[in-house]
Amino acid sequence: MTRSSTLALALFLGLSSAAMAQTPTTTTTQQPAVTQPAAPAAQTDTTKKSTSTQAKSDQPAKPVKGQIVLQDKDSILASTLIGSTVYSPANETVGDINDLIVGLDGKVQGVVIGVGGFLGLGEKDVAVKMDQITVQPEDANKSNVRLILASTKADLEAAPEFKSVAAQNREMNSNTGSTTMPAAPATPPASTGTTNQ
Repeated sequence: MTRSSTLALALFLGLSSAAMAQTPTTTTTQQPAVTQPAAPAAQTDTTKKSTSTQAKSDQPAKPVKGQIVLQDKDSILASTLIGSTVYSPANETVGDINDLIVGLDGKVQGVVIGVGGFLGLGEKDVAVKMDQITVQPEDANKSNVRLILASTKADLEAAPEFKSVAAQNREMNSNTGSTTMPAAPATPPASTGTTNQ
């Protein structure tokens, strides 16, 4: 019998809905036709998609090209650098690393050092090339490093402030009163930063 004829028979016999709820076969297999329409075609498509997705996931995973599983003992993580204190050769605190400058080739070009200020207020950013910083591990795990720059805090405080591309665009827009972003230059500008030696 179909669901609707079973339902009609149950109503004909005068069974109440409470009595049907107590019958295990009635509650698990029979519901009114209004609350359970026939499965639409979209559900069938979903079933087909999940089956094809499952077939794809059954295929063995390919190795990830260029994956690094273990960190090299001669490397450090960016998370170790960012926030680290930078010292002068005389053990003077110069500032701390706020950011890294990474080229499109993936190489770290430099670091942005926050100089001056108090608790981040009044601090300015000065960027220096990575090769100007000596990195010395402070422990065997290299989870802590000591960064030494051959400049004093006074040298960095007197140095021009570093401006990111976003800061340059904001400055250009505020000077011209324009709300549109200028087009990026075809080639990056040559490094104008000077290094103290």
